[in-house]
Amino acid sequence: MPQKRSSKSMSGRGTRAVRPRARAAKKAPAARAVSAPARRAGKGGLGSLETYTRLLLDERQRLRQELSEMEEQQVKTHEEKPVADVGGGYDEDLVDVASEAFEREKGLALESSVQGVLAMVEDALRRIRAGTYGICAGCGQPIDANRLRAIPYARLCIKCKEREERLRSGVR
Repeated sequence: MPQKRSSKSMSGRGTRAVRPRARAAKKAPAARAVSAPARRAGKGGLGSLETYTRLLLDERQRLRQELSEMEEQQVKTHEEKPVADVGGGYDEDLVDVASEAFEREKGLALESSVQGVLAMVEDALRRIRAGTYGICAGCGQPIDANRLRAIPYARLCIKCKEREERLRSGVR
């Protein structure tokens, strides 16, 4: 008898208890979906914009520090090792010159990459000030909050970025 009672009471409670929870679960994502774009677009979600602003300011500081260290390293390397003279005619000198040129080019490429990311961070900070941060430059739709958390300087939503990447890879 106790089993039947618990079975009846479980099934009686189960149908009543499940339905309200199921309804609540269906309504919750819709409520979140409405509030997330509003926060991303800056409407009533100033706390969210402050978070992205802090992320961007921290990233800008880190990139500036990295550029400063790169420039110091280049100056130090240039002072320690002047450009080798290739007129000596030794194969070893040619290898040294090629190696130094490669390292210099690699350093310049890395510096250029960091400067590019810094420019994107600066652009994102300008978009925050202009009130357009979090809006895709391609389609005008809000950029997903998860994307902005991962890449706070993103200017395109995932769909537009994928389209851009496909076009870029198709051209090459």
